Amino acid sequence: MGLRFDWEIEAEKTQVQRTGESAEAKRKRRVRLLRLFIFLAIVIGFFGGIAALIVWRLDSVEQEIEQTLRSTVDAEFTALRLGDYASFASIQRSASADWLQVQQQIFNQYQDLKMQDGVQLSGTVSDIAVERSRARVSVQEIVNGIPYTRVWFYWRYEDGWRHVPPDYTFWGALEVQKVQNVTVRYNMVDKTFAQSVAEKMSLWSRTACEALACAVIPEITVEVVPDEALQTAWAAGDDWRMQIPSPYIRRARTDMPFEVDAQLAVAEKLADRLILQASNNMQPVYPTDAYYLRQAVVSWLVGNMAQVDTGAYIVGSLATNYGAEAVGQLVHAMAPDSNLSLLTQVTGKPVEQAGLDWRDYLTWRLELEDELLQKRDEASYLALYDTRDEAARNLAYQRFSMNEVTGKKQVSSVQSEIQADGTTILRVVVIVGEGAAIQQTEITFRLADGVWKRVN
Repeated sequence: MGLRFDWEIEAEKTQVQRTGESAEAKRKRRVRLLRLFIFLAIVIGFFGGIAALIVWRLDSVEQEIEQTLRSTVDAEFTALRLGDYASFASIQRSASADWLQVQQQIFNQYQDLKMQDGVQLSGTVSDIAVERSRARVSVQEIVNGIPYTRVWFYWRYEDGWRHVPPDYTFWGALEVQKVQNVTVRYNMVDKTFAQSVAEKMSLWSRTACEALACAVIPEITVEVVPDEALQTAWAAGDDWRMQIPSPYIRRARTDMPFEVDAQLAVAEKLADRLILQASNNMQPVYPTDAYYLRQAVVSWLVGNMAQVDTGAYIVGSLATNYGAEAVGQLVHAMAPDSNLSLLTQVTGKPVEQAGLDWRDYLTWRLELEDELLQKRDEASYLALYDTRDEAARNLAYQRFSMNEVTGKKQVSSVQSEIQADGTTILRVVVIVGEGAAIQQTEITFRLADGVWKRVN
């Protein structure tokens, strides 16, 4: 047996003590931990219950506030359905008497629609937003079989919710919708409208650029703005930033908020700007043929974009017979003072053999006569006639001296004929006037200097 030092003996005793915790000590330690956990659970549960109670109470209050608002909207629609202006007016409130006058006009409009069985006032609330004392409500109605959405605003006074003038600062959060080359910035109320605008403008700009052979497809930014005074237009100082008024500042179609009239306005601005880019900012001279041909290309593009008949017959027939790329060739070849013979460069055929539909072009020529008469522009007026023909020349002088405007004209049909001397004439049926005063007449045009000119 060897010698053992004191420090070795003490270390061994310490190790035995550490590894030898008694069962009683372990039990007491577990009890203390359990008590601590129970205490913490009770505290957490207590404060959690208080928080849940607060949340439940806040939700209850919000639901009560919203339900009160819904009841107010329902009462307003009930008054409209019953024709009870006193009840309707009691829900309106503003510091300005103008608001009450506007609402009375709206009330009368609804009553007129009811007399025609043209409106269904369901009063259905499709969306509601409450922020403290103000609220925004989207309500549904059906007018002449078409569903519409109106956005109304309310303020919570001491005596309840009241319908107040529009608050366009409460139009929802700002959002962005991007579809390829088009970015639309809008507020939440305009979400459905903005999505449609982005999709259509992206498609329009790309298909138009295919026809016009654009060097690049432009990056376009659109801002949807809740502004009653705003008209669809390009923003000043920014070639490719367009501002469009929100449709919900008035009555907007529920199924198609980007309705046809709005599409036509946007498409016209877009087509005009794309043509300006493709033609290197060419500005046609009035009243040359180039002045009309440029308008006709815009009209044709708008019709393709919005899928409506814009009466752009000459450009439409050019695209049908020679391909959409021929329209771009026309735009690129057009000079400020180009006449109809420009079409020969595009089609490769004489004007009279191009196989084009001349109805809108000849309608413009006839309407141009009245414009030039009113402006007393004799030289330009005479240029519309085939003055090589003495009878046509004398007739033109006579009409100009009489200064008689004959009214609206619309070419309904055109028949081409080749005369014995080989010249081509157009026999044109024209509708003159409007309503009960409408008349039909036949006018003859002859090709002179590459242009269709009036003979009789």
